[in-house]
This record gives sequence, C-alpha cells and structure tokens, in this order.
Amino acid sequence: MNESMIFIAMVAVAIVLGVIGVSVIKSLNKDKKNAKRAALQDESQTKITLEDLIIIVSDKRSSKEEIAKAVLYFIQKFPFPAKSEGRVPSHAIPYLKFISLVAGHKKSDAKLISYMTNELDKLHFDYISEIEQYKNMGLRSRF
Repeated sequence: MNESMIFIAMVAVAIVLGVIGVSVIKSLNKDKKNAKRAALQDESQTKITLEDLIIIVSDKRSSKEEIAKAVLYFIQKFPFPAKSEGRVPSHAIPYLKFISLVAGHKKSDAKLISYMTNELDKLHFDYISEIEQYKNMGLRSRF
C-alpha cells in the first residue's frame, strides 16, 4: 500500500515538473520571437542597431522575409565607415560580417545576395573587394 502511494506521488511530481518545463521552454521561445519582431519594427518605435541585424541574420530560424528586411534596412541605414589610408578600420568589420552572414544563411537566395552586393558596391565603391571577399566567405560556409 505504501509503495503504491509513493509511486503515485512520484508520477504526479514528474508530471508537474514536465508541465513546468514545457511552459518555461515555450516562454523562452516567445521571448526570442518577440525580440526578433522588435528588431524588425519601424524605426520610429525603436532604434535598430547593427547588432540587432546581425542577430537576425545569424539566427538559423530567421525566415527569408526577415533576412530580406534586415538587408534592406542595412543598405538604407548603415553607411560603411571611411577607410583610413586605404585600410579597412576595425569598426567596419561588423558591417562586413553582416554581408558574410547573409551570404551564408541557408534561407538567403541568389537574388537577395546579388541585390545586396550590387547595392553595397554602388554605395561603397571603395569597399568593393572587401564586399566580394566577405560574400564569398559566407557562400563557402554554406557547404
């Protein structure tokens, strides 16, 4: 009799812990989705940083639409820093990393990557070789 009561209590505790665990995991996933949505909201509501865009394109679960919005926002709002004495400054590396992450993302297609590199080449002609180099690094990481 005692053993069956202990067994039933253990099963009940396991079920309660399982329900709590599932609810915690779901709330964590909602927090990640909400953070991603907040990063893609209108600029008037929040200030989107380059780090926010990098988070979006580095997330393997980001959709093609989210990546495309991040690319458009990046092209429009983030001009590259000027080169110093023909060299890429260290604070320009995250800009190039963004290019590599977009090119390496599984849900980025050739059309989006081509559009991104063409637009960036037009805007930042002094970075053409670096843009191409980081795009190729991202494409190589896909395989």
